[in-house]
Amino acid sequence: MNKHGQTLILFVILIPILLGLAAFVIDVGFMVSKRVELKEVSKTIIESVWEDANEEKIRDLFVKNDIPVEHLEVQITEESIYLVNDYEIDSIFGSVIGIDSYEIKVDITGKMSNQKLVFE
Repeated sequence: MNKHGQTLILFVILIPILLGLAAFVIDVGFMVSKRVELKEVSKTIIESVWEDANEEKIRDLFVKNDIPVEHLEVQITEESIYLVNDYEIDSIFGSVIGIDSYEIKVDITGKMSNQKLVFE
């Protein structure tokens, strides 16, 4: 019996599956990196405005870091600064399977504890 064609059939079936998985991993990695970026930028903004915090200054700093502020919520008290921001990023490969975008959301609070700024 000639079995040379069986390997080719398996190869043809598995390549699209492997490429789809690779594309999904790239999309998820991109989404996670954008979420980490948003979280780190939020922490840095809270640290930089802590002494003289106002919503306009916080919004300006997000805009300077190319982060959308359409859904930014800011609550400033004497003890804390609370930020919630979410926005959507376009999917790179997910549009092939019907996922056009991913929502990135960060909810972070900066508080003074033992004369040190901590984040929750």
